[in-house]
Amino acid sequence: MIEVRSAATAQAGTGTPLLEIRDLTVKFPGVVALDSVSFDLLPGECHALVGENGAGKSTLAKVIIGENQPASGRMFVEGHEVNLHSYSVRESQRLGFAIVHQEFQLIDEMTALENIFVGHYSKVGPFINRVALRRRAHELMELLGLEIDLSRPVKYLRTAEKQVVQLARAMALDAKIVILDELTAVLPESDIQAVFRLVRTLTERGIGVIYISHRLDEIFEICDRYTVLRDGHGIATANVRDLTKAKIVRMIAGRELTKVFPDIGSPGEEVLLETRALSSKAFRKVSLSVRKGEVVGIAGLVGAGKTELLHALFGNYPLTGGEILVRGKPVRIASPQAAIKHGLGLIPDERKRQGLNTMMDVRKNTTLPAMRDYKKALFFMDEKRELTAAYGILEQLQLRYRSLWQGVGKLSGGNQQKIVLAKWMLAHTDVFLMDEPTRGIDVGAKAEIYRLIAELTARGKAVVLVSPELEELLGLANRIYIMYEGKIKDMVEGDRKDQATIMTSLLGANE
Repeated sequence: MIEVRSAATAQAGTGTPLLEIRDLTVKFPGVVALDSVSFDLLPGECHALVGENGAGKSTLAKVIIGENQPASGRMFVEGHEVNLHSYSVRESQRLGFAIVHQEFQLIDEMTALENIFVGHYSKVGPFINRVALRRRAHELMELLGLEIDLSRPVKYLRTAEKQVVQLARAMALDAKIVILDELTAVLPESDIQAVFRLVRTLTERGIGVIYISHRLDEIFEICDRYTVLRDGHGIATANVRDLTKAKIVRMIAGRELTKVFPDIGSPGEEVLLETRALSSKAFRKVSLSVRKGEVVGIAGLVGAGKTELLHALFGNYPLTGGEILVRGKPVRIASPQAAIKHGLGLIPDERKRQGLNTMMDVRKNTTLPAMRDYKKALFFMDEKRELTAAYGILEQLQLRYRSLWQGVGKLSGGNQQKIVLAKWMLAHTDVFLMDEPTRGIDVGAKAEIYRLIAELTARGKAVVLVSPELEELLGLANRIYIMYEGKIKDMVEGDRKDQATIMTSLLGANE
């Protein structure tokens, strides 16, 4: 791991704070999101903002950039007080604040170049100066140490490439303060290292970085100080060098997490799902099997074809060859409806865009795939049965919510993920296709998802788990298939299921 903290640490802690917040309170209908929280950011420091989903991290970030209006509190920028009652996003940009959100805020039909500079185009008279924009964009890519096709519409970019666009847009504002909100949740290890290099560059220039992340290892590697939020309250602010992982987990969760991963169960003999030489534009001749009560992991670098494989099994990515078998019988899965009929359910990596309908409430999102179970006659629904089913499954999953009629967009990431799981549990799913199910959720919520996976397999269900975190795959999976450049490179289990063996295949080093 590269060392990136020395230069930042040398500058951090000197001079007037770039940002100081005192006794900030933010209220939403029925909820106090932040309760008298104080926070400060020093010149040239990387300050970690950590806590469980729903703790108030994103709320605080949105106050800083003018998206949320507080009920009370004060904010100072370089010693000068800001009038929070008239504060706005435009004002925050004028002051030199930039944010990279966890959720994408891009215009799909526009190119990567246009998205980077949207609202801030360089012009020659009435015309956009595209030559100047391209020159500046290439400078930003060089600063980031990353490269993408700037001429492609964003809708055709991979998830990691979209995050690079968001990061470049923040850098284009020449900010004094940069907020990175779960930036690395969708990035491969090589790009994460590039982000660390960028943070070092920024802090060396005296820029302050607020780093929001659930990946605790990153906090120890990149950050100078930390602030823990829990249930809207500030728990602690101190130096990272005085911190241990056990201590920060205890502060974040408010309890001891003695065991993160549940015991790995023994699968049955029956094969619920099998592929034979399955092929598409993204992968070739993939053959694998998934047994009853088994967690099958899939490891691979970005672009290896993992996500496309899961979507193909769910019927929304076209196949060019091969065969899918469910319970030993060949089946044709050309649509998600066919996949659901055969007992397959998909938990996608982009839960808001692909796993939830944000126009619907908690109840409808939970019961949507199983709607036929609640029909009485013609188009009439048995609402009492539907409500009972939704309430029952959400109580079982210990969902934190106010009402079944609450909009899902207001829930934390961990609770949104529970709803995605709940809907497939109600739909009598046998094989759960999980693409990074713990992406962007906190350590406590991760432990709950792991517990649910163990409960599913104990009931005879099967899980296909794609994850960029080897620790997660090693802790949960009975067997792990390694994909490399669209092919199955290896399958490890038993004594061969270790990090060194997997990394060798991930990098193609055993050819």
